[in-house]
Amino acid sequence: MGKFCCCNCIFSCVCACIFQILCVIIVIFGILFLAIWLIWRPNKVYFHVSDASLAKFDFSPSTNTLDYDLNLNFEIRNSNEKIGIKYELIEAKSNFHQKKFATTNFELFSQDSKNTTILHQEIKGQSDVQFGDREKSDYENEKKNGAFNIYTMFNVHMRLKSGWITTGKIKFVVGCGLKVPLKSDNTSPSTFQRTNCMVFPSWTS
Repeated sequence: MGKFCCCNCIFSCVCACIFQILCVIIVIFGILFLAIWLIWRPNKVYFHVSDASLAKFDFSPSTNTLDYDLNLNFEIRNSNEKIGIKYELIEAKSNFHQKKFATTNFELFSQDSKNTTILHQEIKGQSDVQFGDREKSDYENEKKNGAFNIYTMFNVHMRLKSGWITTGKIKFVVGCGLKVPLKSDNTSPSTFQRTNCMVFPSWTS
């Protein structure tokens, strides 16, 4: 009986020691996280499309093909004072009324703090698209108006860095609803309005 009580006491002491060590580790990590946050004070990164135009956007109903030539200026503003950003993926997917017609990758780069970077990309090619009656009607109406509603999603992977500290990979999606003018013979019936983009969490692994 006395031996059983002694074993019980030793087991309780070991558990108490482990619990205390875990508490100390959690407190230390909490203090480190708070210190890093106070030093960095991370701010939002802002995304805009500052300019966009279509040199070509021709749909053929007989072959269900879309010839496109889309030019985009994608603007990224790092408003942080002490944090740089390393971009590891900027993938653009362009859609016309929820029908994807193009996917392209932007050039990767590292961005300093308090910096604005403008990325220019020509998205050009031909795609097979299945437009229903509604999409065909929307296409014809927007063609007459001289501007197309194009929704472009950017899959972005990046890491934050400050000094010797670099975070793990951060993934999110940037959504931009664009009204893009169609240019013909170097003329355009409308001008592009600078567009703010929305940021959403990425659900991909």
